[in-house]
Amino acid sequence: MLLPTDLYRLELHWDTCRYEDNICYFTKAYFSGPVLKMAEKINSNDNILLDFFRQYFVVVDNIYVGKLSWGDVTYVEDRVYLRDCTLTHKSELNKAPKLTTTDYMIIDCKNHDRNVHDFNPNYKTYVVNQDTQVYNYAR
Repeated sequence: MLLPTDLYRLELHWDTCRYEDNICYFTKAYFSGPVLKMAEKINSNDNILLDFFRQYFVVVDNIYVGKLSWGDVTYVEDRVYLRDCTLTHKSELNKAPKLTTTDYMIIDCKNHDRNVHDFNPNYKTYVVNQDTQVYNYAR
């Protein structure tokens, strides 16, 4: 499986995460990656839709889309810290192994420049471990 090229790569990291119902709560979450150098400023109290489809074998569209939301953002050097960061999703995603503190997400921002973003609401996303091995959740 090919991961996003370095230029359009956005990573989501966290210290810990906990699950409650269909919500994953992240502590000390932050974005990093080369795309931040050319991206517009990330707004506070915003969200994006993460599409985990590439890691699953599914028949129904959009069943593996999660909504990543956050409160205030703070820029520190090459990171953007996200306060009150959560991932809300349908219960189907609960069949995936739970995220750990060494996992992180790679978000492909290639088709999300200003000209085409409105036509591509979902960001292709991959959950990887600390060795950059993509998890295979296929059934």
